[in-house]
Amino acid sequence: MLTITPAAKVRLRAITDVDIPKGWALRLDTLRMSHNGDGPGIAMCVGEPQQDDRPVEHEGETLLYVSGCVAEAYAGFVVDVEESPEGLRFGVGPPEAGHVKS
Repeated sequence: MLTITPAAKVRLRAITDVDIPKGWALRLDTLRMSHNGDGPGIAMCVGEPQQDDRPVEHEGETLLYVSGCVAEAYAGFVVDVEESPEGLRFGVGPPEAGHVKS
């Protein structure tokens, strides 16, 4: 399963505090095609949780659902929030890449 850093959990909570339609949630799932056309990638979206989704909780509240295929493919990886010239974004990488495990 993916590990979510404390900083990413705070940002995810801010996102989930927005008015999301009832029965829907923030999900991390695969894309059909990545933005550069190289093949499948992962993306955060809002939608109905799927049967194989795995919940990510923080302080007793579900912040995010991770699809089963993403959870398996990125097992042991870390989701962190990163600053870039375009603003804040979420990144996924191995713990040894400098991400702090929570």
